[in-house]
Amino acid sequence: MNDRIEVRASPIEGVGIFATTPLEAGDFIDVVGYEREITADAPLDPERGERFEHCSYPDGKVMLVAYPGRHMNHSCDPNAFYGYVGDRATAYARRAIAAGEEVTVDYLINTPTGDSWPCRCGAKRRRGETGHSFFDLPMPVQLEYLPLLAPWFVSRFRHEVDALRDRARS
Repeated sequence: MNDRIEVRASPIEGVGIFATTPLEAGDFIDVVGYEREITADAPLDPERGERFEHCSYPDGKVMLVAYPGRHMNHSCDPNAFYGYVGDRATAYARRAIAAGEEVTVDYLINTPTGDSWPCRCGAKRRRGETGHSFFDLPMPVQLEYLPLLAPWFVSRFRHEVDALRDRARS
């Protein structure tokens, strides 16, 4: 963890990541580390506090996110996003983030499918549920997030992303 963020109690859910200093759009927040890949032979261990909500899904893998990244909470209007080089994620500010503000991402960016659970983000455009897939997001939100999609996601879902780009040009 770096000195730009801290983990503490969150009004959204459990604990979250908070900026300790003002951040501008595009600023580096933190590299997202992985503890390990989750497989049939190495499943999540709830007794060790491992939860499905602490996983990331780069290029079809299920990876247990390491501390502190596992505490990045969801928002339907996030102030951060994950940039990817290969399957390695790095969190960046999507817009200005004030010191003391919770750093959030939209869990559906780069998510092809998954579970949905109630959202308590409090954003004006709150959807009520996190949702199952990027492709289930309202069209204006998909178009807004299009530049944030990871290369592996774009490659894997080329047909759907190309169709979305065509709609954006129309």
